[in-house]
Amino acid sequence: MSEFIQGLDKKSLRKFFISRRNDYFDEYSIKNNSHIHLRPITESSSPCVVGSYLPFKNEVPTNFIHKELRKLDCEICLPCINSEDSSMIFRKFESNNKLVANKYGILEPSKDSYKSKPSILIVPLVAFSHEGYRLGYGGGYYDRFIKANMDSKDFVTIGLGFSFQKYDLLPFEEHDQKLNWILTEKYLYKVK
Repeated sequence: MSEFIQGLDKKSLRKFFISRRNDYFDEYSIKNNSHIHLRPITESSSPCVVGSYLPFKNEVPTNFIHKELRKLDCEICLPCINSEDSSMIFRKFESNNKLVANKYGILEPSKDSYKSKPSILIVPLVAFSHEGYRLGYGGGYYDRFIKANMDSKDFVTIGLGFSFQKYDLLPFEEHDQKLNWILTEKYLYKVK
């Protein structure tokens, strides 16, 4: 990694890694085998309820992950944000669900979809460190959701990103929540 980005603040790192993701997306999404690494985690979760996402702005595609989760009889739910209090809930996702765009333009299930509580949470990444910290878009939705659910011993978090998004000098703050696993197009890594 270039010395150029060492010491950059979160906002500058976010800009750098989003630009990098845009540059490498086509090349790396073709190599995306992230779905094949999920089985060990889903097998230990009963019932298997996975909070996932629909990709936005060149995030790692989740279509193969969703297909694999359905084969494993896992329920899939997607995040829905409440712009009034900046909270996030999850609603059940099926291919025939009506999806609506939220204030950021991200698709989410409509309010008539059933609420769901994930036991496994797949979190999109702008960047990540092997220590389990992540850089997102800066809204704090996932950090607040993880913090509210981390007392459950059955709650597992998985950061999903491309391997080129790894940056071990990622700054973190007290409110940033560590992930349990990192999943990329190449590997699944358990955070220590």
